[in-house]
Amino acid sequence: MTAAPRPRLLAAVSRPGAIVAGILALFAGGFVLVGILLPGTVEVTRSVEIEAAPETVFPLLDDLGRWAEWTPWGEVESRLEGPATGTGARRVWDDPELGSGSLTLVGSRPPAGVDYRVEVEDGAILFEGTITVAATGGGSVVTWTERADLGWNPLLGWTALTMDESQGRQLEESLERLKARVEAGAAR
Repeated sequence: MTAAPRPRLLAAVSRPGAIVAGILALFAGGFVLVGILLPGTVEVTRSVEIEAAPETVFPLLDDLGRWAEWTPWGEVESRLEGPATGTGARRVWDDPELGSGSLTLVGSRPPAGVDYRVEVEDGAILFEGTITVAATGGGSVVTWTERADLGWNPLLGWTALTMDESQGRQLEESLERLKARVEAGAAR
């Protein structure tokens, strides 16, 4: 006769656990569904004014070896391939934190700017970018636009929401370092 209360006790204990598990499953399903529906592409643009002519700024953009002077590429162990400057110049890496990938200049328009393509993990993530240099009255305006296709991964959909801030901050910091280098006479 003592066995009868057990099923009620088991049911009483199991019911809150099932409710919690159901709520967690709904949240996880909602998170994945919303992540799938979020845009998988993002575009970030930042600009800086530099007190130098486009012809002075351009050499730092057209030479991937010099990108280490003003972008975070100096912190990434990588190697250069192909021509030193211009279309076809390429930087390749295989980093435990960043994965493997490459950055290739796909267009060079002296002194107006460069176009590039970044492929991470054999093209699983693609970035395309343009850095333009436009003459102004006393110097140049450098505008950096980067577009990313993050694919259909629901986690990367959520990441896309913060890309303007995080990637934008990286572009701003790099452009400020470029400005400092050029205005200090380091572009030559």
